[in-house]
Amino acid sequence: MSNQGMWITDEQGQDTFVYYSELEHDIVQSFIKPIGGFMFPADMFMMSKLPSAPFYVQDWLPKRGKTLLYAPPKTGKSFLSLQLARCVASGEPFLGLKTTKGRVAYTQFELGEEILQARLKQTGMTYEDVFVGTSFSLKLDTEHGQKMMWSALEAVEPHVLIIDPLYKAIAGDENESSDVRRILDFLDSIIEGFNCSIFLIHHAGKDLTKRGRGSSVFEDWVDSYLQMQRTSKAGEALKVKIKPIFLRHASLPPDPIEAELGNNFEFFTNDLAPTVKQQVEAFIRIAGSAVSPAEIFAAQIGSNTSVYKALKQLMDEGKVVKAKWGFYEYVR
Repeated sequence: MSNQGMWITDEQGQDTFVYYSELEHDIVQSFIKPIGGFMFPADMFMMSKLPSAPFYVQDWLPKRGKTLLYAPPKTGKSFLSLQLARCVASGEPFLGLKTTKGRVAYTQFELGEEILQARLKQTGMTYEDVFVGTSFSLKLDTEHGQKMMWSALEAVEPHVLIIDPLYKAIAGDENESSDVRRILDFLDSIIEGFNCSIFLIHHAGKDLTKRGRGSSVFEDWVDSYLQMQRTSKAGEALKVKIKPIFLRHASLPPDPIEAELGNNFEFFTNDLAPTVKQQVEAFIRIAGSAVSPAEIFAAQIGSNTSVYKALKQLMDEGKVVKAKWGFYEYVR
């Protein structure tokens, strides 16, 4: 078979050379096969039908790619991770970035099941096509841990795997390149075996300017390297700044993403700030019991007029009902 075309026998029994460019695209695909297991002639490879959307998260997470986000403690990394999982699974924008819908496996190595469940419930969101699991002992650089993870992924067949946090999944020394390569080699086998992407949540070093903890091999391995830091003071609403340090498959944005953790425990950017109605709805939903307007005012959600207007709209939509005089509760 020529790289540019092939010989066929026409209806009259004559041998005719046909260029691939003359054939229908779907027909050409049947002739594009690897040589020696995984090699392709370059001109054939360029005609191969690949996904039209190359990212699961615009610019940040390529398909079959690897992203690492690092941040100091108490910056909302796990809240961000759950939001990322939900947005990819639903195909909704994530902090203003487009997503491609896909099944997500979220693995949590630091929180117990009770805390993880509480955080999911606090958002009041639905998590269709998101699969969650917790483990304190699973280590991805051990044979036992690798078998456990592989078995779970075989059941889920995710498009995106989120590991939160990375350091807890390592039995070896995260500063030793040989130890780190062991886990990265396994993650590479996951990408190939499940045709998925991987998003790693990691802790920053003591000095944020020195980037994420551990060996520089992490940085060499990923496609995208993101820094997240808190910009608000203690006691204030949690505000963060997320800055790509490098993006191998996209241009660096001119400005970082600045976001705030809302009452529903998801981050929103300044240009996507929730409305008074959305904040009132989230406040009543998360409360879990009847609340009074005074409690909503105390949370500094809008003016008195805007809060009462939001309550009326929510009642008209059937999302909120009056539980008793002067109290409102969420319809579940």
